[in-house]
Amino acid sequence: MDERKQRILHAIIQDYIKSAEPVGSRTLAKNYNLGVSPATVRNEMADLEELGFLEQPHTSAGRIPSAKGYRFYVDAMLHSNGTEREDAEKINKIWQEKPANFEDFFLNVAKLISQISHNMSLFLAPAHDTSVLKFIHVLPIGENRAIMVVVTDQGALDNEPMYFKEAVSDDVLASLAIRFTNVLKDVRLSSMTMQNLEATVQLIEGPRAVLLILAETLYRAIAKRKLFYSVGTTELLEQPEFKDIKKVQPILSMLEEQDQLNQLLAASKKNGIGITIGSENQAEPLKDLSVIQADFGDKDERIGTLAILGPTRMEYSRIIGILSYMQDFMRALAENKNRK
Repeated sequence: MDERKQRILHAIIQDYIKSAEPVGSRTLAKNYNLGVSPATVRNEMADLEELGFLEQPHTSAGRIPSAKGYRFYVDAMLHSNGTEREDAEKINKIWQEKPANFEDFFLNVAKLISQISHNMSLFLAPAHDTSVLKFIHVLPIGENRAIMVVVTDQGALDNEPMYFKEAVSDDVLASLAIRFTNVLKDVRLSSMTMQNLEATVQLIEGPRAVLLILAETLYRAIAKRKLFYSVGTTELLEQPEFKDIKKVQPILSMLEEQDQLNQLLAASKKNGIGITIGSENQAEPLKDLSVIQADFGDKDERIGTLAILGPTRMEYSRIIGILSYMQDFMRALAENKNRK
């Protein structure tokens, strides 16, 4: 792509981020100092569309950036200008108000980012990645009912009821709980997807129907934990792309699925920050969204993952600037702690 096409693509993306309206050649020629006529801009836009960097929605004369266009913009044209001073001051103020723990700090920062960007923010609490299973106890409370108690290295999960179609003896339940414990002891909860637990059932001798109920109950006990926090649903609904609640419903439904959230936050992160755009996202509800996320912590202590979900025309530069500042901020805190 030559320099002129890059300038025009950059101008289109900047304009579309602000307006959420398809951009025409006259608008570009009038509002941006491109040094060429509207006719030349129009021809270049046609070339950019043919190359896959722009799309023409409906019968509009204007064009919008494609996922490929945004990817080129993020990888080749987006130069970090640092964090806006106002954003840095707000983050510092949140810390100075002495939050009770890192979780509260990140939740408040997540709220700040949602307010600034009008996008949704997700925070993955650290307990999800560090807890490992120690014991599984099953306490019968009748022929067809029992209570599962799951104990981790960080304490017990909430008790979870179990129901069986047929009577199961106390001895059988106790034996199956021991077998489950032997297979899963010291395994991280983060790896216990329903698919993995079903595979575990194949390794254990015993009545398959009962084993599957144990696996489902264990997964339910893990998934019920308040591990993921989301803020900014209202802000996301304010975006023009999501005025129709039907477009947001699949996103909200996805946030209730533990496995999908794990996959979302497992995306690779170049230079500590991961960016997936539109069709690059594996989850179907995110095909029209961009996700910017960053991990926080080091090899000794994982603090968590912060992810921002919004339309593909989100303000990449500002959000990346905030996440980069947060990473530097946390590193500085760790260095100060090590000096003491």
